[in-house]
Amino acid sequence: MDERQKILDELRQRGVPFEYYEHQPLENVLDRVENDLCFGAEICKNLFVTTRKRDRIFLVMLQARKRADLHQLARAMGTTHLGFAPPELLESLLGQKPGAVGPLGVLHDKKAVVEAVLDQDLRGLPRVAMHPSVNTATVVLAFDDLERVIRQNGNTIYFLSFDAGA
Repeated sequence: MDERQKILDELRQRGVPFEYYEHQPLENVLDRVENDLCFGAEICKNLFVTTRKRDRIFLVMLQARKRADLHQLARAMGTTHLGFAPPELLESLLGQKPGAVGPLGVLHDKKAVVEAVLDQDLRGLPRVAMHPSVNTATVVLAFDDLERVIRQNGNTIYFLSFDAGA
């Protein structure tokens, strides 16, 4: 069974209401907007970053129009440096590949080592769109349900404010 199906099955098992859409591959958040694949939901970008020693690993989810300054993020998280994690780490911890990173990958993180850093402005939104570990599908659900799923998995959650992009 592929990661996408595992995520969908897990959401159903937990009673999380969601919508599911299949579409052409999306390489980045701009592709989603340009191809009108927002599904009436808040569009987000997701980053998978780690410290140099890889002793802390973060999944960062923020509104697409905002930017994530990795230096500021590192300071906020109490570390000196953050960089993009290698694809092997992404696949081993979240079961995902670059271009398909999304917060539902934490369901693959059985040891809950990935820390979720979520945009404060997402709280309470009724519709948030994300990949279910593949860039050819989108899941839309309420942010409160996403937060609950991440917490139930045992992952730590931090809420931060991010600056609007240029």
